[in-house]
Amino acid sequence: MKNLVFSALFLLSVIGSGAITAQEKHLEHDAVMVVVNQFFEALNTDNQTLMASISIDGSHNYSIREKADRTFELRSRQQDNSDASSNAAQYTERYWDEIVLVNDLMAVFWAPYDFYIDGEFSHCGVDVFDLIKLDGQWKLANSMYTVIRNDCPKSPLGEL
Repeated sequence: MKNLVFSALFLLSVIGSGAITAQEKHLEHDAVMVVVNQFFEALNTDNQTLMASISIDGSHNYSIREKADRTFELRSRQQDNSDASSNAAQYTERYWDEIVLVNDLMAVFWAPYDFYIDGEFSHCGVDVFDLIKLDGQWKLANSMYTVIRNDCPKSPLGEL
């Protein structure tokens, strides 16, 4: 719960600090997006080595999942960079309409996504990533995402 509060406060502080406006892009924006896109590459190719290289060991991952009765449950887990287990299925996650907030040492990525397992649509949702710049390198510090199985809007990317 502390991480959720931290994420919300960070987001508000970045917005309030004038770190980014609609007219300008922070100098670190592209470097942040490299890490974000590496996350999706690692997920979609089951590359645990790449995932570990861009993540802070011990970072937190939260998901808010829609259950069959349309209620929601919160799940959390810590990132374990020593876990090199593979996925049994082929995952494909795509995002669009991202919002990226950046200051010199922290960033937030927010975007809707769709998710496929073995080429079949599974769910949609929103991803939120917190990134921190450590020793000159951007790393994923925390992630949150929703898992929505009903009434997903059509992706502007079309069918997989």
